[in-house]
Amino acid sequence: SCVWLTIFALFRGLAFILLVLHPVCGDVSYSMPEEMKRGSVIGNIAKDLGLDLGRLSARKARIDTEDNSVKYCGVNLNTGELIVQERIDREGLCAKKTSCVLKQELVLENPLELHRVSIRVQDINDNSPQFKEESLKFEIHESADKGARFLLDEAHDGDIGENAVQGYSLQQNDHFKLNVNTKAGGRKYGELVLDKELDREDKKEIMLLLTAFDGGSPQRSGTVVIHVTVLDANDNVPVFRESPDCCLMEQSPSPALISLLITQMLTAQELYAALTTMTHT
Repeated sequence: SCVWLTIFALFRGLAFILLVLHPVCGDVSYSMPEEMKRGSVIGNIAKDLGLDLGRLSARKARIDTEDNSVKYCGVNLNTGELIVQERIDREGLCAKKTSCVLKQELVLENPLELHRVSIRVQDINDNSPQFKEESLKFEIHESADKGARFLLDEAHDGDIGENAVQGYSLQQNDHFKLNVNTKAGGRKYGELVLDKELDREDKKEIMLLLTAFDGGSPQRSGTVVIHVTVLDANDNVPVFRESPDCCLMEQSPSPALISLLITQMLTAQELYAALTTMTHT
Protein backbone atom coordinates (compact mmCIF):
# COMPACT_ATOMS: atom_id res chain seq x y z
CA SER A 1 0.00 0.00 0.00
CA CYS A 2 2.91 2.33 0.72
CA VAL A 3 4.17 1.71 -2.83
CA TRP A 4 0.80 2.67 -4.34
CA LEU A 5 0.63 5.81 -2.21
CA THR A 6 4.13 6.76 -3.36
CA ILE A 7 3.24 6.20 -7.02
CA PHE A 8 0.02 8.23 -6.61
CA ALA A 9 1.96 11.08 -5.02
CA LEU A 10 4.52 11.03 -7.85
CA PHE A 11 1.82 11.18 -10.54
CA ARG A 12 0.04 13.97 -8.70
CA GLY A 13 3.26 15.95 -8.44
CA LEU A 14 4.10 15.35 -12.10
CA ALA A 15 0.65 16.51 -13.17
CA PHE A 16 1.09 19.70 -11.14
CA ILE A 17 4.51 20.34 -12.72
CA LEU A 18 3.12 19.83 -16.23
CA LEU A 19 0.26 22.19 -15.50
CA VAL A 20 2.68 24.87 -14.37
CA LEU A 21 5.12 24.41 -17.24
CA HIS A 22 2.54 24.10 -20.04
CA PRO A 23 -0.37 26.38 -19.20
CA VAL A 24 -1.51 26.70 -22.81
CA CYS A 25 -5.23 27.21 -22.62
CA GLY A 26 -6.28 27.78 -26.21
CA ASP A 27 -5.36 29.21 -29.59
CA VAL A 28 -6.83 32.08 -31.53
CA SER A 29 -6.38 33.00 -35.21
CA TYR A 30 -6.78 36.23 -37.14
CA SER A 31 -6.38 37.42 -40.72
CA MET A 32 -5.17 40.87 -41.68
CA PRO A 33 -3.72 42.73 -44.67
CA GLU A 34 -0.05 43.67 -44.54
CA GLU A 35 1.11 47.27 -43.98
CA MET A 36 -1.68 48.21 -41.56
CA LYS A 37 -0.87 51.38 -39.63
CA ARG A 38 0.51 51.14 -36.09
CA GLY A 39 -2.35 51.11 -33.62
CA SER A 40 -4.77 49.42 -36.05
CA VAL A 41 -7.06 46.85 -34.45
CA ILE A 42 -6.66 43.23 -35.55
CA GLY A 43 -9.34 41.81 -33.25
CA ASN A 44 -10.59 41.76 -29.66
CA ILE A 45 -8.46 39.00 -28.19
CA ALA A 46 -9.92 39.28 -24.67
CA LYS A 47 -13.44 38.75 -25.98
CA ASP A 48 -12.42 35.94 -28.33
CA LEU A 49 -10.68 34.05 -25.49
CA GLY A 50 -13.33 34.81 -22.89
CA LEU A 51 -10.92 36.68 -20.60
CA ASP A 52 -11.93 39.01 -17.78
CA LEU A 53 -11.29 42.47 -19.24
CA GLY A 54 -11.07 44.03 -15.76
CA ARG A 55 -8.14 41.78 -14.80
CA LEU A 56 -5.95 42.16 -17.89
CA SER A 57 -3.85 44.88 -16.27
CA ALA A 58 -3.52 43.05 -12.94
CA ARG A 59 -2.47 39.88 -14.77
CA LYS A 60 0.11 41.81 -16.84
CA ALA A 61 -1.34 40.70 -20.16
CA ARG A 62 1.16 41.09 -22.97
CA ILE A 63 2.14 39.73 -26.37
CA ASP A 64 5.34 37.70 -26.58
CA THR A 65 7.04 35.62 -29.28
CA GLU A 66 8.09 32.01 -29.27
CA ASP A 67 11.60 32.79 -30.53
CA ASN A 68 12.11 36.26 -29.01
CA SER A 69 11.77 37.87 -32.44
CA VAL A 70 10.07 41.18 -33.22
CA LYS A 71 6.84 41.82 -31.28
CA TYR A 72 4.62 42.93 -34.12
CA CYS A 73 1.47 43.13 -31.97
CA GLY A 74 0.41 44.43 -28.60
CA VAL A 75 -2.64 44.34 -26.31
CA ASN A 76 -4.73 47.35 -25.33
CA LEU A 77 -5.33 46.60 -21.64
CA ASN A 78 -8.34 48.92 -21.52
CA THR A 79 -10.25 47.39 -24.43
CA GLY A 80 -8.71 43.91 -24.79
CA GLU A 81 -7.95 44.57 -28.44
CA LEU A 82 -5.00 43.08 -30.30
CA ILE A 83 -3.31 45.96 -32.12
CA VAL A 84 -0.50 46.46 -34.65
CA GLN A 85 2.67 47.53 -32.86
CA GLU A 86 5.33 47.26 -35.60
CA ARG A 87 5.19 47.43 -39.41
CA ILE A 88 4.14 44.09 -40.86
CA ASP A 89 5.57 43.60 -44.36
CA ARG A 90 4.49 40.32 -45.91
CA GLU A 91 7.36 40.23 -48.41
CA GLY A 92 9.86 40.81 -45.60
CA LEU A 93 8.37 38.02 -43.49
CA CYS A 94 7.57 35.36 -46.06
CA ALA A 95 9.02 36.45 -49.42
CA LYS A 96 7.19 34.51 -52.18
CA LYS A 97 5.51 31.90 -49.94
CA THR A 98 1.83 31.42 -50.71
CA SER A 99 0.88 31.25 -47.03
CA CYS A 100 2.28 33.73 -44.50
CA VAL A 101 1.45 33.15 -40.83
CA LEU A 102 2.83 35.30 -38.02
CA LYS A 103 2.96 33.48 -34.66
CA GLN A 104 2.74 35.37 -31.35
CA GLU A 105 1.73 34.49 -27.79
CA LEU A 106 -0.57 36.14 -25.30
CA VAL A 107 0.93 35.83 -21.80
CA LEU A 108 -0.98 36.37 -18.55
CA GLU A 109 0.27 35.99 -14.98
CA ASN A 110 -1.32 35.10 -11.61
CA PRO A 111 -1.90 32.37 -12.61
CA LEU A 112 0.45 31.88 -15.56
CA GLU A 113 -1.51 31.38 -18.75
CA LEU A 114 -0.45 31.23 -22.42
CA HIS A 115 -2.51 31.53 -25.59
CA ARG A 116 -0.99 31.00 -29.02
CA VAL A 117 -1.95 33.67 -31.54
CA SER A 118 -1.71 32.97 -35.27
CA ILE A 119 -2.06 35.90 -37.67
CA ARG A 120 -2.43 35.18 -41.38
CA VAL A 121 -0.90 38.11 -43.26
CA GLN A 122 -2.60 38.83 -46.57
CA ASP A 123 -0.77 40.32 -49.55
CA ILE A 124 -1.70 43.77 -50.81
CA ASN A 125 -0.60 45.29 -54.10
CA ASP A 126 2.18 47.47 -52.68
CA ASN A 127 4.89 46.62 -55.22
CA SER A 128 5.19 47.56 -58.90
CA PRO A 129 6.73 45.33 -61.58
CA GLN A 130 10.37 46.23 -62.16
CA PHE A 131 12.97 45.35 -64.78
CA LYS A 132 16.57 44.72 -63.72
CA GLU A 133 18.03 46.88 -66.48
CA GLU A 134 17.22 50.46 -67.44
CA SER A 135 17.13 49.45 -71.11
CA LEU A 136 17.17 46.28 -73.20
CA LYS A 137 19.62 46.47 -76.11
CA PHE A 138 19.48 44.37 -79.27
CA GLU A 139 21.61 44.36 -82.43
CA ILE A 140 19.64 42.89 -85.31
CA HIS A 141 20.83 42.48 -88.90
CA GLU A 142 18.59 44.07 -91.48
CA SER A 143 18.66 40.71 -93.27
CA ALA A 144 16.85 39.03 -90.33
CA ASP A 145 13.83 37.03 -91.48
CA LYS A 146 10.28 37.95 -90.64
CA GLY A 147 9.18 35.95 -87.59
CA ALA A 148 12.62 36.04 -85.92
CA ARG A 149 12.24 36.01 -82.11
CA PHE A 150 14.26 37.76 -79.44
CA LEU A 151 13.84 36.84 -75.76
CA LEU A 152 13.07 39.73 -73.41
CA ASP A 153 14.11 39.98 -69.76
CA GLU A 154 11.35 39.35 -67.22
CA ALA A 155 9.96 41.97 -64.90
CA HIS A 156 9.90 41.06 -61.21
CA ASP A 157 7.27 41.90 -58.61
CA GLY A 158 7.57 41.40 -54.84
CA ASP A 159 3.87 40.56 -54.56
CA ILE A 160 2.23 37.18 -55.18
CA GLY A 161 -0.83 35.81 -56.95
CA GLU A 162 -2.92 38.33 -58.86
CA ASN A 163 -0.74 41.13 -57.49
CA ALA A 164 2.31 39.73 -59.31
CA VAL A 165 3.17 40.31 -62.99
CA GLN A 166 0.22 39.27 -65.17
CA GLY A 167 1.30 40.44 -68.63
CA TYR A 168 3.24 42.75 -70.94
CA SER A 169 2.39 45.25 -73.64
CA LEU A 170 4.54 46.76 -76.42
CA GLN A 171 4.39 50.25 -77.84
CA GLN A 172 2.78 50.23 -81.29
CA ASN A 173 5.37 50.25 -84.07
CA ASP A 174 5.97 49.27 -87.71
CA HIS A 175 8.39 46.36 -87.29
CA PHE A 176 7.84 44.35 -84.10
CA LYS A 177 5.05 42.65 -82.20
CA LEU A 178 5.04 41.05 -78.75
CA ASN A 179 4.49 37.41 -77.90
CA VAL A 180 3.77 36.67 -74.19
CA ASN A 181 4.40 33.16 -72.82
CA THR A 182 3.91 31.46 -69.45
CA LYS A 183 6.52 29.34 -67.67
CA ALA A 184 5.74 26.15 -65.75
CA GLY A 185 5.54 28.05 -62.45
CA GLY A 186 3.09 30.55 -63.90
CA ARG A 187 5.59 33.39 -64.47
CA LYS A 188 5.08 35.48 -67.61
CA TYR A 189 7.80 36.46 -70.07
CA GLY A 190 7.85 38.15 -73.45
CA GLU A 191 9.44 37.69 -76.87
CA LEU A 192 10.06 40.41 -79.43
CA VAL A 193 8.90 39.10 -82.82
CA LEU A 194 10.00 40.67 -86.11
CA ASP A 195 6.79 41.37 -88.03
CA LYS A 196 8.20 43.46 -90.88
CA GLU A 197 11.68 43.30 -92.39
CA LEU A 198 14.21 45.92 -91.33
CA ASP A 199 16.01 48.33 -93.65
CA ARG A 200 19.04 50.09 -92.21
CA GLU A 201 19.06 52.63 -95.03
CA ASP A 202 15.57 53.63 -93.89
CA LYS A 203 16.07 53.48 -90.10
CA LYS A 204 19.27 52.68 -88.22
CA GLU A 205 17.83 52.65 -84.68
CA ILE A 206 14.42 51.79 -83.24
CA MET A 207 13.27 52.73 -79.73
CA LEU A 208 10.33 50.87 -78.18
CA LEU A 209 8.64 50.98 -74.78
CA LEU A 210 7.84 47.67 -73.05
CA THR A 211 5.34 47.74 -70.16
CA ALA A 212 4.82 45.05 -67.49
CA PHE A 213 1.60 45.17 -65.45
CA ASP A 214 0.13 43.26 -62.51
CA GLY A 215 -3.44 42.21 -61.74
CA GLY A 216 -3.90 44.13 -58.50
CA SER A 217 -6.34 46.88 -57.70
CA PRO A 218 -5.29 49.54 -58.30
CA GLN A 219 -3.15 48.09 -61.06
CA ARG A 220 0.59 48.84 -60.99
CA SER A 221 3.05 48.76 -63.89
CA GLY A 222 6.71 49.22 -64.78
CA THR A 223 8.41 50.09 -68.06
CA VAL A 224 11.72 49.57 -69.84
CA VAL A 225 13.09 50.98 -73.12
CA ILE A 226 14.02 48.53 -75.90
CA HIS A 227 16.87 49.90 -78.04
CA VAL A 228 17.26 48.11 -81.38
CA THR A 229 20.33 48.82 -83.50
CA VAL A 230 19.88 47.72 -87.11
CA LEU A 231 23.11 46.25 -88.48
CA ASP A 232 24.06 46.72 -92.11
CA ALA A 233 23.92 43.87 -94.59
CA ASN A 234 25.69 43.93 -97.97
CA ASP A 235 22.41 44.34 -99.86
CA ASN A 236 23.28 47.31 -102.12
CA VAL A 237 25.42 47.21 -105.27
CA PRO A 238 27.62 50.28 -105.98
CA VAL A 239 26.00 52.32 -108.74
CA PHE A 240 27.33 55.35 -110.67
CA ARG A 241 25.00 58.32 -110.54
CA GLU A 242 25.57 58.97 -114.28
CA SER A 243 27.41 57.46 -117.19
CA PRO A 244 30.41 59.74 -117.77
CA ASP A 245 32.03 60.28 -121.14
CA CYS A 246 35.75 60.39 -120.72
CA CYS A 247 38.86 59.30 -122.47
CA LEU A 248 42.04 58.01 -120.95
CA MET A 249 45.37 59.17 -122.23
CA GLU A 250 47.74 56.42 -123.17
CA GLN A 251 50.43 57.58 -120.75
CA SER A 252 48.15 58.48 -117.82
CA PRO A 253 48.50 56.40 -114.62
CA SER A 254 45.28 54.40 -114.60
CA PRO A 255 44.99 54.05 -110.77
CA ALA A 256 44.96 57.83 -110.33
CA LEU A 257 42.29 58.32 -112.98
CA ILE A 258 40.12 55.56 -111.55
CA SER A 259 40.38 57.08 -108.10
CA LEU A 260 39.48 60.52 -109.46
CA LEU A 261 36.45 59.20 -111.29
CA ILE A 262 35.14 57.30 -108.28
CA THR A 263 35.60 60.31 -106.01
CA GLN A 264 33.68 62.58 -108.34
CA MET A 265 30.84 60.22 -109.05
CA LEU A 266 30.20 58.54 -105.69
CA THR A 267 29.20 59.74 -102.27
CA ALA A 268 31.43 58.91 -99.32
CA GLN A 269 29.35 55.89 -98.35
CA GLU A 270 29.19 54.64 -101.95
CA LEU A 271 32.95 55.16 -102.29
CA TYR A 272 33.57 52.99 -99.26
CA ALA A 273 31.35 50.25 -100.66
CA ALA A 274 33.02 50.48 -104.06
CA LEU A 275 36.56 50.29 -102.65
CA THR A 276 35.55 47.35 -100.47
CA THR A 277 34.18 45.54 -103.50
CA MET A 278 37.33 46.26 -105.48
CA THR A 279 39.50 44.96 -102.64
CA HIS A 280 37.72 41.60 -102.60
CA THR A 281 37.71 41.08 -106.34
